[in-house]
Parts: sequence; structure tokens; C-alpha cells
Amino acid sequence: MTTFYIIAGSITIVLASYAAFLLVKLNKQKKAMQQSELAQAEKHDARMESIIESITSIAKAMKHEQCPTIEGCIRLKVLIDQLRLEDPLKENFTVFYTVYDKTAHIPTHQGWKDLKTKKKMVHTKLMMEIESEYEAEIKQSVEKVIEHFQTAVQSAS
Repeated sequence: MTTFYIIAGSITIVLASYAAFLLVKLNKQKKAMQQSELAQAEKHDARMESIIESITSIAKAMKHEQCPTIEGCIRLKVLIDQLRLEDPLKENFTVFYTVYDKTAHIPTHQGWKDLKTKKKMVHTKLMMEIESEYEAEIKQSVEKVIEHFQTAVQSAS
């Protein structure tokens, strides 16, 4: 009978040791997961901050006519999309989406360089027409961008 108790006690000690080992392992996994989540959150926050800084820089450059209007609108639209803003907030920036849609067919980068001069002139004329058609709305939206995102940058600091 004492042999039974010795074996049962040994099994209990082994199982308790294994349970303790599993608990320690689980705690290590939880800590590693928390650190990973924290690192991802910090990386995400840094990316969002960088996007917001880019948005304000482009908007300020547009305001001071240091950036072509059409190019600025396209860049702002792409950056604003990356923020995944809620629709009510996005409504302040619809002109950027409109300009983007109206110029989406125009080649960029190497495609632009490869165009013949005549074709470039046609596209340039169209861009000038779009720019003049939406000039007031673009200026208002640029001001809204600066106001909104400058506040976001200041509150993040």
C-alpha cells in the first residue's frame, strides 16, 4: 500500500511540475505577445504621424504655390486614403478625390516622359482647366487640411 502512495505522490509531483512549467511558458508567450503588439502599435503610430506630416507639408507647399496644384491634390488624396478617415471627415476633402478621378487617365512618371509633346500639351491643358474649375474649392480644402492635420500633429506632440 505504501508503494501505491509513493507512486501516486511521484505522479502528482511530476504533474504539478509540468503544470508549473506550462504556466511559466504561457506567461512568457503572453509577455512576448504584448511586446509584439506594443511594437506594432508604435510602428503604426509612427507611420500615421509620418503620413500626417507629409499631408501638412504638401498642403503648405500648395498654399505657398511651391507644389503644382494637380500633383498636390493627387498626393493628398492618396495620403488621406491611407489614414482611413471616417466619411464625415473625408467630406472636407472631396475635391482631392474629384481631381484625382478626373486626372486618373493621365500617365505619370515614366509614362509622362514617354509621351509626345502634343499629347503632353493636351493633358496639360486639361489639368489647367481642372485646376481653374476647382481653384476656390481646392484652396478651401487646403486650408482645412492644414487646420485639421496641424492640430493632429500638435496634439500628438
